[in-house]
Order: sequence, then C-alpha cells, then structure tokens
Amino acid sequence: MSDFAKRQVSKDYGVLIESAGVANRSTFVIDKEGKIVYIEQGNSAIDPTGAETACSRSAHRQ
Repeated sequence: MSDFAKRQVSKDYGVLIESAGVANRSTFVIDKEGKIVYIEQGNSAIDPTGAETACSRSAHRQ
C-alpha cells in the first residue's frame, strides 16, 4: 500500500524516514485481531516469502 499524500500510515507504523520524506520498504503481516505478527524491512521486504510463511503459520494457529 502507499500513503504518499499524507504519509500518516508510514508514521504510525514507524517506517517513515522524515528527513527524506519517504518510507523504508516494509512488509507487515497483521492477523485477524489486528496484531502485527511479522515485520520485514529493507530490500528483503521485496521478496514475499517471509510474509507467506508468516501468513501460513498464523492460519495454522487459529
């Protein structure tokens, strides 16, 4: 997702690099209760493998 206009989501999730006006590339997996169960930041966040694994684990816990 992108929140380019106001960057509020980036601020709320703590990934905004305010001095540059951009967000650090990040992947968050959020469970059905709204709890963050996985975070990956940086260039490795491009690869969805970690998020897929986190989603699979989360699904098996429920």
